[in-house]
Amino acid sequence: MAIGNYDVLSRASRELRALPERGWMAVEQRVIDAVRATPRGGWPLEVVDPHPGQAPGRIEVSDLVLRAGVARAVRPIAQLLLVDVAVTLLDKTLRGVRVELSGRYGADLVAATARARTLVTAAIVEIVGDAGTLDVDIAVTDIHR
Repeated sequence: MAIGNYDVLSRASRELRALPERGWMAVEQRVIDAVRATPRGGWPLEVVDPHPGQAPGRIEVSDLVLRAGVARAVRPIAQLLLVDVAVTLLDKTLRGVRVELSGRYGADLVAATARARTLVTAAIVEIVGDAGTLDVDIAVTDIHR
């Protein structure tokens, strides 16, 4: 994409964020509830069996379980809001997690991001069982008030 097109899209994005759709406040919660109630599928992810029986091994869970765990880990950090969680899989093995965040304007984002990395890594280990050589990328991609 050319730089000129990027400037136009960036400006349009800022304008749309600044001017919410008329009447949005009246329907906002209904739209959010409808999206949350919509069934979603996920990709199978092999994890270490947290309660192995006589034959310890691996089980499969949806990548949505991992995404939800990462979201819960970030939620207590007041300076950050979750924008997106992307997972990279090779077959059914987790290879990477990218967490995009929005930082509160004026906050110490270096400290907040370091805390996010610690909490996200702990959540991943709790869900997957072993982070091994996993690539965890934490990025602040937006700023909010």
